[in-house]
Amino acid sequence: MKIIYGILIFVGIAFATQTHAQNNPEDILDPFFDTFKNDMNAAIDYLFSTNELIDGNQEGVQSVKDRLEMSRKLLGNYYGHELIKIEEAGESYLRYTYSLKYDRQPVKIIIVLYKANDKWKVQNLNFDDKVETDFKEI
Repeated sequence: MKIIYGILIFVGIAFATQTHAQNNPEDILDPFFDTFKNDMNAAIDYLFSTNELIDGNQEGVQSVKDRLEMSRKLLGNYYGHELIKIEEAGESYLRYTYSLKYDRQPVKIIIVLYKANDKWKVQNLNFDDKVETDFKEI
């Protein structure tokens, strides 16, 4: 009987942890940045795979990959990222702005997440090299 209770507790904890993980935006963002440092294309593919309504093979996704690759070639080595700000539009729409740290200069990347029901997913991704515009807002 103790074994059955132990199994039920274990399954309950595993289910609660899995359910919680789906409700946390960082559970999308952390794996994205972990992958990004070694393979930008795989990271972009992962990010868009969180939203079943976005086809990872569409022209816009490839354009983002191409622009990031071109930036990487011009800016040198990648050294990590820093969170600049999080903006909220209600409880189910978030915009994360990060600085990607390169040798030459930072690149700003904006990731928009949306939770319609019970799962966060990527709504949009954009980037530019005008990080200094955020100084005006601070």
